[in-house]
Amino acid sequence: MTDGFYKSERNFLDFIVDGQSLGEKARYDLVSVLCGEWAPEERERSVRRLLKEEPANFSDDRRSLLVCAECGGIDCGAVSVVVQLSDTTALWRDFGYQNDYEPDIRGEHLRNLGPFEFDLSEYRTKLIQALEMIKAPL
Repeated sequence: MTDGFYKSERNFLDFIVDGQSLGEKARYDLVSVLCGEWAPEERERSVRRLLKEEPANFSDDRRSLLVCAECGGIDCGAVSVVVQLSDTTALWRDFGYQNDYEPDIRGEHLRNLGPFEFDLSEYRTKLIQALEMIKAPL
């Protein structure tokens, strides 16, 4: 415990887009949903949410990318995004900071983040590879 707050070590894969860390750009004390300390089922659900194979975990079809570094929960606050899939692309748009008990989306500085468009096949491959990578022993 440091200064009244728990600071546990976390091993996670960050989302790097156009050579930049989304975690750093978000400027919150959060980790990606691809965290080695989270239950494997939750990491898999997170990837399925980003692939739109599982329902969003926020209203308005928003999906978490970065979550609480201590518990992985969205109730503490998370960076979320709208994911749109077409036949050939995946698009991340409308970044925001929110929790699961307040309706407002905050994080004015996140409004200038994105949108980011990815080749759909590469998007799927990278997410599955990341999931496999985080399963491997450190």
